[in-house]
Amino acid sequence: MRNKVIFGGFLIWILWSGVAKAIAPSDFADNLKINLDETIPSLEELREQFRPAPVYDRKYTYYWQIGTKFDREFAQTIRRYGSRDKRLKWAGEDELYGMIKNMDPKMYQYIGPYLHTVPGIPEKILNMPGIKETKNKFPTRIAPQVADIEDLEMMSPIFYFLLMPEAWADNSKNEEIKVPKKLPEPINKYNSKLIDDIAKIVTPQDYAPGAVVKNPIEKELRTINITENSPLTTPDIKAFVDTIDELNRFGEDIGVQVKLVEATGLLEAWENAQGNGSGVPGLRDMVHPCARLVQKMRLAGLDSDFRGIIAKQGFDEKEWAYTCDKTIKAYRMLNMSQTEVKAVKLYRKNVFGDMLATYDYKYGALIATTMQAIIEMYTAPLDDMLEVKKNYKALEDSFKESSQRIVIQSIYLK
Repeated sequence: MRNKVIFGGFLIWILWSGVAKAIAPSDFADNLKINLDETIPSLEELREQFRPAPVYDRKYTYYWQIGTKFDREFAQTIRRYGSRDKRLKWAGEDELYGMIKNMDPKMYQYIGPYLHTVPGIPEKILNMPGIKETKNKFPTRIAPQVADIEDLEMMSPIFYFLLMPEAWADNSKNEEIKVPKKLPEPINKYNSKLIDDIAKIVTPQDYAPGAVVKNPIEKELRTINITENSPLTTPDIKAFVDTIDELNRFGEDIGVQVKLVEATGLLEAWENAQGNGSGVPGLRDMVHPCARLVQKMRLAGLDSDFRGIIAKQGFDEKEWAYTCDKTIKAYRMLNMSQTEVKAVKLYRKNVFGDMLATYDYKYGALIATTMQAIIEMYTAPLDDMLEVKKNYKALEDSFKESSQRIVIQSIYLK
């Protein structure tokens, strides 16, 4: 089972790196929203609801209390399963088949040899054209970074994906566009009178490089009743930054981390059971890391300590979450490379819409939701970006010191 989990995670990475879907990503924007006013069941209720059901009732708790009476029901169960010809189907088998079927066949050489070593993989998968031929075969497309390693053929098949050239960032051809030093001469000459008239209204000395910009007074004050759409101000950002260190010290406790990790799994399981989950683990954490952290703190019973920390800077839970998420989104946008800008633009325009018409709706929806998550991660108003730019150095230093995390939440992907 552990091998199946590892392999499943690898397949998701392969699919995400090589495909897109014939569905508009914006169709799944609602899958990524977080409602901080939503009532979530208690931790005990969710533990009970999602407790794994045992395959067989052992009728004992600990092996030293196993008893001395032979269990005839167990004996009958063993005989029945041992004598049947039909193989028991494991959960996720059909999904695994569909994912492999939709992969680029050139990837088969990196996963096929490993599939043939995993117990319980159905014959339907092992006999797929392209997979069947990879049994006991070593990949032929090898990344140059590892090609010269001695006895590379002795590597375990579970690591064959590391041999794939696409797995190494150095092999990516996404290069930054060089900006020409000298701009071409404009074809249409400007109207000098128009420029003179503009200069009278917008005086160059007030807006030239190095000029002191006069900010509206509201930009110098804390925001009252912060909402999801209220603009950021410099005092808001500074107050948020002042909460990061203490929150991370609170999150260093291993007991706190264990509770939050458990809350993460139960929260996503509950959302999926309600039918309003994102479908892809961790997407909401990427888009709204701070609002998600607030939900986890509440579910884990840590919200009292959490409120005590952020209240020192005048925040309640929702105000802190909104300020934090808006700041992080603006910070991400200020750090976007040209490659990232291009990717987001392509997702927004849905240029991949016709590329995946052959994919099942289920997988297409997951990929489209992931695309929309990237769009949401890099969406921020211009005013917020300008305020974050004023405080960029303080934010950058704080994020570096915290290893790009707030407690267990990753706040910036780079």
